[in-house]
Amino acid sequence: MGQGNLLIKNRIIILFVFFVALMVAIFARLFFIQIGQTEALGQMASDQRLRMLQLEPKRGLIYDRLGRELAISAGTKTVVAFPPEIENPEKTARDLAGILNFSYNEIYRRITQPRAAIYLERKIDDQRAQTIASWELPGISFIEESKRFYPQGELAAHVIGFAGVDNHGLEGIEVSMDHFLQGQPGRISSERDGLGQDIPQGIERYIPPQDGHDIYLTIDQVIQYIAERELENALQKHEARGGSVIVLDPQLGEILAMANYPTFNPNDFQAYSPSTWRNAGIANNFEPGSTFKIITMASALDEGVVNMEDVFFDPGQIRVGPETISCWRDGGHGTLNFTEVVEKSCNPGFVQVGNRLGVENFYRYIQAFNFGNRLGIDLPGEARGLVYDYSEMGPVEMATMTFGHGIAVTPLQMVMATGAIANKGFLLEPRLVREVRDSKGNLVESFGPKVLRQVVSEETAEMTLALLASVVASGTGGQAQIPGYEIGGKTGTAKYYGKEAYDSSFIGVLPIDNPQLVILVVLYEVTSYPYYAGEIAAPVFREIAQDAIRYLEMRPTVPQDVPKVEVKTEKKIVPDVRQLSPEQAMENLREVGFNVKLEGMGERIVDQVPRPGANLPRGSTIILFFPETLDRMENYYTFVPNLRGLTRNRSEEILSSLGFKPVFSGSGAVQSQEPSAGEFRPQGEEIKLQLR
Repeated sequence: MGQGNLLIKNRIIILFVFFVALMVAIFARLFFIQIGQTEALGQMASDQRLRMLQLEPKRGLIYDRLGRELAISAGTKTVVAFPPEIENPEKTARDLAGILNFSYNEIYRRITQPRAAIYLERKIDDQRAQTIASWELPGISFIEESKRFYPQGELAAHVIGFAGVDNHGLEGIEVSMDHFLQGQPGRISSERDGLGQDIPQGIERYIPPQDGHDIYLTIDQVIQYIAERELENALQKHEARGGSVIVLDPQLGEILAMANYPTFNPNDFQAYSPSTWRNAGIANNFEPGSTFKIITMASALDEGVVNMEDVFFDPGQIRVGPETISCWRDGGHGTLNFTEVVEKSCNPGFVQVGNRLGVENFYRYIQAFNFGNRLGIDLPGEARGLVYDYSEMGPVEMATMTFGHGIAVTPLQMVMATGAIANKGFLLEPRLVREVRDSKGNLVESFGPKVLRQVVSEETAEMTLALLASVVASGTGGQAQIPGYEIGGKTGTAKYYGKEAYDSSFIGVLPIDNPQLVILVVLYEVTSYPYYAGEIAAPVFREIAQDAIRYLEMRPTVPQDVPKVEVKTEKKIVPDVRQLSPEQAMENLREVGFNVKLEGMGERIVDQVPRPGANLPRGSTIILFFPETLDRMENYYTFVPNLRGLTRNRSEEILSSLGFKPVFSGSGAVQSQEPSAGEFRPQGEEIKLQLR
C-alpha cells in the first residue's frame, strides 16, 4: 500500500511538472507573439485589412529646342485582379484568357494567389479595356497608368530612345535622363472586412504620385527632319550599309540634329532588331580618311612648322620605312604650296607635313582634340574611338595618321573637333539637353556651353578655316558650294581592308567668317560607284545646308562664289643666322619677312632649315636648331624631285620653287642628278644636274 501511494505520488509530480512546463511554454509563446512579433503581425493584419496599390507617376515630356513635342505620355488602362473578391476563379480565368496575352493556366495561377492585389496585364489598348469592363467580373478592375508615345514616329529615334512598360527608360535620352523623367510613384489604400469587402467609410489613404520633369533638347525638329530626309535619299541612290549626319552649332556646342540610317519607330521598338537601336553617330568607329587632315593642318599651323607659302613636291608616292604611300593621282601633283596640298588632298604632301610636326607633337594634339576618349554627351553608348598608344607610333603609323588612316573616330568626335576650329580653337563638350523643367513649367536645371580646353590658337583656327574654304572653292569639295555663302569643308574617302567598300564623308563649316553650322555626313561601307566623298557625301551636305540656311534665314555672306585663298608670291633670300643668339636670329629673319620656329632652347643657333641662300616666298617658316635638337632637322627636309629628262629651264623652275639651288653642267635635258630623286634634303642645298 505504501509503495502504491508512492507511485501515485510520483505520477502526480510528473503530471504537475508537465503542466507547469506546458504553461511556461504557452506563456513564453504568447510573450514572443505579443511582444517579439508585434510589428510583423501588425503588418500582416494591416495587409489583410488594407488593400494597397502603387500609382505610377506621369513620365515627363521630351521637347525639341522650340518646345515641340517629341515624347509624351498618354493615359492607358492596366488590368488588376483582387483575388479575395473573385467569386469564380475558373470562369474568370477562362474569360480573360481569350483577351489578355496570357494562357488560362497563367491567369488562374495569378488570381488564386494569397495576394490582396496583382497586375494581370499592364497598359492594354482601349478596345480590350472596354470589353473587359463590360463583363463586370467580380474582383477584376483597372487602374490608370501612362504609356509612352512618340508623336513624330521615327524622327530623332536614336536620340530620344524609348521607355519600357514599367515606365523606365531603355535607350537614348529616355534612359540617360531617366532620373529626371520618371517622377515618384504614389499609393492608394482602402480598408476591408474579413470577407474582403470594402468597409463603408473605412480608412482610406491616398498619396499622389509626383510627375516627372520635362526635358528640352538642343535638337531642332525641322533641321532633324531635313538631315534624316537627305540621308535616306542618299542611301537610296547609293549602295551602303548605312549613314550618319550630325549638325552642330559650334559656338554653343549644341547638337541641332543627329540622324542615323537605318532607323526605327520607338512606338514599336520591339519589332526591330536591337542592332537598329544603336546610335551610330556616337557609337560607330570609322576611319575618317582625309577629313582628319583638318587636325593635321591645324596642328602643324599651330606649331609653326608650316604655313600657306611653304612649298612641297609630290612625285606620286613616298617611301616611309618598308611602306610606299601613294597619291590618289597617278604621277602625283608635282610642286605644290601648302594651300594646294590641302586643296588637292595630297597624301605625300601631308606625310611631309607630319615629318615636320613629329610624333610627340602630333600625338599631343590628337589627345587635345579628344580622339581616343569620350566627350561626355548626354547619351548612353558613346565609344572612345581607336588611337595607337604612343609607344606604338612608328614612322609608318605616324605617316598614315596624317591623312586619316590607321585611326578610328566617332562621328561625334569628328564634328566636335571641327567645331573647335570653327569656335576660335575652343573644344566644347557636346550638348543635347538645354534645360529641365518641372510639370508646372518651373526651371529645374539649365545647361550652358562647357569649354573642355583650347586646342589651337584663334589665329590657327582662322588660317585652318581659310584653307577649308579653299578646298570648297578650288579643291575636292567643289560640290559642297552654295552660291552666296562662304563655305569651308573637307572630303574623306577610306577603303575597307580586304574588300571593295568605302567610308565616304564630308564635313563642312558655314559661313567661314562667322561659323554658325558644322555639318558632318558619313556614308558607311559604300559598295557602289562612285564612292568618292566629293561626289556622294559633299552633295548631301549641300542639300542639308541649303534647307537649313532657308529655315534659319541666314543671309548671304558673299556676292559670289568664294575666291581661292591668296598666296603671297614675293620671294626673299634666307639669311645666315647660325651662331647668333636666338633673339638676334629671330630679329634678322623677321626683318626680311620670314616666320621663325625654335626647336629647343639655348644660347646660340647652330643650324637652320632652310639653309642660308634659299630663295623662298615671304612668310615662309625658318626652323632654328640648338645643339641638343640637331637630330630633328631631317623632319623639315624637302623631297628632292625626279628631274631626269626635263629641260634646264623647267628643272630650274621646279628646284627654285622648292627652295633648292640648281647647279648645271653640260647642255640639253637632265641626264643625272645628285642628290638622287626621293631623298630628303634641306632647302637651300645645291642640287647638281648633269645635262646631255
